Amino acid sequence: MRKLIIALLFLSLGNLQAQKSYTYKATYRLEYQEDSTDTNSIKSETGVLYLGKGHSRYSSLGKAVKDSLENMTNPVMMRMDEYNQMTSFKYTIFKDYQENELILAEKVFQYELKYIQDLKTIDWKIQPENKEILGFNVQKGLGSFAGRNYVAWFAPELPFLDGPYKFSGLPGLIVEISDLKNQYHFSLTGFQELKTPIKKLLNLDNYKTVSQEELDQVRDDYNRDPIGTMQKAGVKFGWSEEDEAKQKKELTKKYKERNNPIELQQ
Repeated sequence: MRKLIIALLFLSLGNLQAQKSYTYKATYRLEYQEDSTDTNSIKSETGVLYLGKGHSRYSSLGKAVKDSLENMTNPVMMRMDEYNQMTSFKYTIFKDYQENELILAEKVFQYELKYIQDLKTIDWKIQPENKEILGFNVQKGLGSFAGRNYVAWFAPELPFLDGPYKFSGLPGLIVEISDLKNQYHFSLTGFQELKTPIKKLLNLDNYKTVSQEELDQVRDDYNRDPIGTMQKAGVKFGWSEEDEAKQKKELTKKYKERNNPIELQQ
């Protein structure tokens, strides 16, 4: 079955790319250390990378679930803590290799923001080591990105210069990548051809273009005090003062613990 997928991949990508569709899906498990001072603060999420020839779309699975709930005719009501637990990564990343362009789009409360940057291809040093992961023969690569040094394993038989998050540039799909401190570790859990190709599903024209620094600041301000931000915008929660104080205390605690971003520098 794996060999059949690879054979079909080479045959089908060209024609479908003209329609800007995604024909393959790679699923990753991300394990990350949320608190840089606490080695036991390990969290995990599932990420999904949709692939076409020369372009891709990456987001967390939790974000997809959250978006579906928000778009229901009668949105599901939930507590603030339950809402935030769905995912810690609320962005979608688009890569376009023909345009040498990366777009990160994110909705922070009512603000729809995006930044556009050149694809920052990592200066990978390909190593001679090989091994097998999920039946794929993979090779080792070493590189640095945004303040972290990484070890990656890529599959030359999967013809994508791509990987989870912003990682790209190796001659084959990245099936595993981690920084040397193992604070961020992505590992492939599944790869499949989609029975029905999918489209972008996100109208980026609605998103205001800002710099990465500006989007990061808006996100940080919101994460520091989401309840206060919503209340200033007129959102009413119907909580008692005691419940509101409890929620704010818990969110403040979580904010202080989330001090280990994947990008240490831009």
